[in-house]
Amino acid sequence: MTRNLHLTLLFCLTFSLAFAQDFLINGAVIDDNQNPVVLANVILLTGEGEFIKGTVTNDQGLYEFKAVTPGTYNIVASYIANTIESSNISITENTEVKPLILKSSQELDEVVVTQKKPVLEQLADRHIFSVENTALSDGDIWDVLKRTPGVMVMNNRLYINGSPNVNVMINGKLVNLPESDIVNLLTGSSASNVEAIEVITSPPAKYSAEGGLLINIKMKKNLVAGYNGAVFNRYTQGVLPKHTLGTDHFFKGKKIDFSTNYSFSHNRNWTRYTDITTYLENGQENEIWTAEQKIIDKKKSHNINLFLDVQLNEKNTLSITSTSNLSPNGNTDYFSITDINTIDGDLTARLDGLNVQNDDSYNTSNYLDWVYKLNDKGAELTTNAHFTYYDSKQSQVLNNNITQGFTENTSENTLNIGSDQIINLFSAQTDLTLPLTEQSVMETGLRVATINSEASIMQSGFDDSVDGISPTESGLFDYDEQIYAGYVSLNNNWESWKLNVGLRAEYTDTEGNLDMSASLNTTSYFKLFPNMALSYKKEKNAFYLKYYRRITRPRYSSINPFQFYLTANSLYEGNPNLKPAYSDYLQFDYVYDRDYKVVLFVNRKSNEQAQQIIQDNQTNILRTQYINLESNYFYGIDVSVSKELTSYWYLYALVSHYHDKKTFKDLNTNTIVENSIWTTFIRANNYFTLLKDESLFADVTYTYFSPYISGNATSESFSKLGLSFRKTFWNKDASISLGIEDIFNNGNTFSTRNYLDQQNTVSSRVENRLFVLGFRYKFGNTKIRDNSKKKNTDEGKRL
Repeated sequence: MTRNLHLTLLFCLTFSLAFAQDFLINGAVIDDNQNPVVLANVILLTGEGEFIKGTVTNDQGLYEFKAVTPGTYNIVASYIANTIESSNISITENTEVKPLILKSSQELDEVVVTQKKPVLEQLADRHIFSVENTALSDGDIWDVLKRTPGVMVMNNRLYINGSPNVNVMINGKLVNLPESDIVNLLTGSSASNVEAIEVITSPPAKYSAEGGLLINIKMKKNLVAGYNGAVFNRYTQGVLPKHTLGTDHFFKGKKIDFSTNYSFSHNRNWTRYTDITTYLENGQENEIWTAEQKIIDKKKSHNINLFLDVQLNEKNTLSITSTSNLSPNGNTDYFSITDINTIDGDLTARLDGLNVQNDDSYNTSNYLDWVYKLNDKGAELTTNAHFTYYDSKQSQVLNNNITQGFTENTSENTLNIGSDQIINLFSAQTDLTLPLTEQSVMETGLRVATINSEASIMQSGFDDSVDGISPTESGLFDYDEQIYAGYVSLNNNWESWKLNVGLRAEYTDTEGNLDMSASLNTTSYFKLFPNMALSYKKEKNAFYLKYYRRITRPRYSSINPFQFYLTANSLYEGNPNLKPAYSDYLQFDYVYDRDYKVVLFVNRKSNEQAQQIIQDNQTNILRTQYINLESNYFYGIDVSVSKELTSYWYLYALVSHYHDKKTFKDLNTNTIVENSIWTTFIRANNYFTLLKDESLFADVTYTYFSPYISGNATSESFSKLGLSFRKTFWNKDASISLGIEDIFNNGNTFSTRNYLDQQNTVSSRVENRLFVLGFRYKFGNTKIRDNSKKKNTDEGKRL
């Protein structure tokens, strides 16, 4: 059966079923002296202002657009600071447009083919958040994600619909990096290059079933020919300073579209924890360990992104994308003082710890895409090859001293650790897009991916005579994974209805080999992943129904079986026996008048992977490890409004109320434990456009979280208020931004673990209150570079 399925999909990828009739549009661009205008930018738009394609005039001032389907269009021509737009043109045959006349005497400050883009646009399977013309565009991409509707960031983790299983894409290309490295990449990348953030709440079958929901960061591209660039500088002051500077460059020719951006970040982060654990003996409270920890992290990071599109001819396009990050000579210092007291409060011992960690990391993700247009009705064949290389080296020296008293569960010692993890990922995918009718489009494709992760460790110096302390002196863990997938989807678009349905099949084969073990850890499984997005619109009412099934495979760092120590009684260890997790999600939306929205949702998960902190009462050690939860149910309601209240004030407000229930097995007693809570999340984003020339932008963001749960921990409520400004000047070629995050410093968290034999509290204090100063200057032919498609677009068309 599997063989027949593969043959059927390959057959679909080879042949096209339909071809469309198309026409030629040509014309000329001249000045008011009837002279041809050479290298004028010419853009073909639909009657509604949607961009179709662009070109430039030749040395006779002539241009042409080939393979244009019947319809209504208009044409915009621009040169230097002048522009002209044609009236609507109905195309039913080859058409020669009357000359477009650019008046040489007209001096404009900038091209007026501008479109005031909607801040939030709702589609059947996603919503799109435009960040242009907001104060956010001078920040970094990570800060933009913090303020994107539908996205939450807690403890440097992304959440959508309450789920932390979120994958990040750039221009539709998956960023295959660990979470911490994704944060480093996005904090070092300027948001000024971002056109929009797509939050894909019902991933189509085209995308891998891996992970949860998707965030697609759409980068800007030139729509017209020429070169432009920019330099930017961003300074952030918290407890410690942070600094990012970089440069962007864009070039578009007749056949080539190229952009690159480079940034250098020097970040210094400060974090404090107060960890209080009550250890038990024979079921009775015995000792209270209070650990005061301070972490200072210093890291320099180089980020470079490359995007190249080459139009070989009318039917063939080649694209190369590369995203790389180099973080050499990173340093993290963990300072800890742990007091050990009796239940009556008497001090029996004090431990003084210093953990110095140095790390070097490098990762690069590279993509090669080839797109072949089978016809001009939308049929195309796409082939993609991808390779990611990731290398993370760490060295660690942990010193532990008993400065007062004595405890039998620890000793004075020094631990030296050296580790290295190398990951290679390769994938190839072929997709066929095939219009079946004017209303229906079929997509199908095949994908193969192979992953190898090799982790090694060298440890020495620890006194292993203490119970519970048994670090591996040396070890090598090799993990291989192969994934074979095929999918088919059907997208239907009728007058009032839209229906997207798809089915994806994936076969996975894994093998884990620890050199100290005589046996291999192997698994193989075949799974189906359906998805559906249905929408119906009538007058001011819109209804959406979405369903999908997803898988989350174990992260490569979480299956690494070695122990890593933070303090003498606190360690992290991987779990090579982690199982893949599955999620079934159902959502119903009602939208009134495009601005008011109510959402009902339910999510059922099995084997969800969660990081747990567990106290070992026998050895007085805190162990942090990923485990599989027994079950997780998540359901609730969202009520939101996204509306332009005045000509200068746009509001997005959300109230989410949901119930989260997690059950897990306690590792000490094998008892099934339930952790559940009702949580309320409130968010209000206000975007202001001020001054007569619309050169001043302000954003005010408020976030509130009532108590919530994460694995076996329950966290108390917190809130944040942020304010930012952006002012443009020098004909909008330059901008300066100011901002304050978490103005009242209420964003710190306090969590508890109190069940069975677990009694622990953690107070986290990170650099939430930040002062941000940014500057950006654009150069080149910036006055004709806007990603704009039509002037005087009605803001009332926002979905």
